[in-house]
Amino acid sequence: MRIALEQLLSDLTLKTLAFAIALGWSLFQVAQGLATFITTLLQRFDTGNDEFGGLVPYAGGGLAWPIGHRVVAIGQLVAGLVELATVLAVILLVERWSNRSLPGQPVG
Repeated sequence: MRIALEQLLSDLTLKTLAFAIALGWSLFQVAQGLATFITTLLQRFDTGNDEFGGLVPYAGGGLAWPIGHRVVAIGQLVAGLVELATVLAVILLVERWSNRSLPGQPVG
């Protein structure tokens, strides 16, 4: 099993393609979160005496706060940044592990 995993990780084309897809998707998520942050920040909500405290409920998830007639929503942006950091950490760990397992290379 370990040999098969080492052979899979040594396949540079497959590894590069998988990391490129993961990195591209996480960058897309960051961009989508930034777009949501900007569009909700620029949208003006009317206040009134309704059951939602005067603001139209934001459907984008948590981490959203009403400030005056605006809503600051950073939930999707934070999720995208966490995803990007996770992908980058996995890339670094796999590169470090595959460099360590190559014969003839110093460990550390």
